[in-house]
Amino acid sequence: MPNRNLSCIEDRANELWLEMFDYLDWINLYSAFHGINKRINQLLMNIRTLSIYSSYLINYLNTLYLCFTEFPIEKFKYIQHFQLIYDYPYNEPLDIAKYFRSFPSVISLIIDANSDDYGRYTNQLITIIFHKHCPFLQYLHLPGHTFDKPLPIYEHICTFYFPSLVHIHVNKLPFYMGMQLLDQCIHLRSFFAIFYDYPSDDNVTALSNGIPERILSGLPKLTKLGLGEDNFQEKESSSRFLELFLPICPNLRTFNFNIRFHDCSINPDKILDPNWWEYILASHYYLKRIFLRLNWWVRDHRNNGRPKIQRFQGSSFFTQFNVKIDYSTRSEFMRSMEYDLYIKN
Repeated sequence: MPNRNLSCIEDRANELWLEMFDYLDWINLYSAFHGINKRINQLLMNIRTLSIYSSYLINYLNTLYLCFTEFPIEKFKYIQHFQLIYDYPYNEPLDIAKYFRSFPSVISLIIDANSDDYGRYTNQLITIIFHKHCPFLQYLHLPGHTFDKPLPIYEHICTFYFPSLVHIHVNKLPFYMGMQLLDQCIHLRSFFAIFYDYPSDDNVTALSNGIPERILSGLPKLTKLGLGEDNFQEKESSSRFLELFLPICPNLRTFNFNIRFHDCSINPDKILDPNWWEYILASHYYLKRIFLRLNWWVRDHRNNGRPKIQRFQGSSFFTQFNVKIDYSTRSEFMRSMEYDLYIKN
């Protein structure tokens, strides 16, 4: 029987090892491979995908914490895809966000902030992100209820630099930052954010002055747009913005809109008029997908919201999109009535 050279997994090419590492999260990766030999340890420093739960960093006795102690994260120079599931607040010395500058080649950044902690760590997290220079960043996804609160950025100072950004999804952004992103990131294909702190004046001129000229000239590359407003105590501002913004996005395929506001009977809002929606969307010939969530409340029970819902149900414009219309109501006795309307296909 002829002699054969036995194959060993340690003989696999570096590229194959790195491809395999991409399928494992941080703790499983290091628990399985750290310490096998010097070559594997070096390959671990060259990983391209980093996925981690912040709760891993709490237990000072676990494997992951020990790995951080031995291999400081700033040494990982080749990270292209970074995901942090922020499920528990962790100590500032291990605050991964401050190391973002150590990832010069990062392409996608996902931070799912589901922690119940609303203290300084979660505030610092998103503040750090919007002060970073990431020249290759294409995908930025910041879901999670931690980002539902206003950003702790003062005097409109945001020094981020994302020239390659193509997709962004963040729960809430101040209006000025949304405009800064749209102005700077000229390659955007999808943009999802709920705005707050609209310009204070109630006229269209003041609002249009807050939109950079490069945005007003058009965003033809944008195909997916998700906007909204959470203004439960005051009159909504989104209708004026949409009248300005939607006409400069001629190639939309998908449009999402989510709003919470107070409906005043003496000044009916355009948002609750299906004819107004037909007016601002009729010229979008490529539009295929629509999702609207309209949530409003009234103090006067005589201001019945059901006729407004019925107008949407009878709208021929929404019928052509084969939408499904659902709604729910909630009443606080002798105080207010809340309506929640969903329109989607």
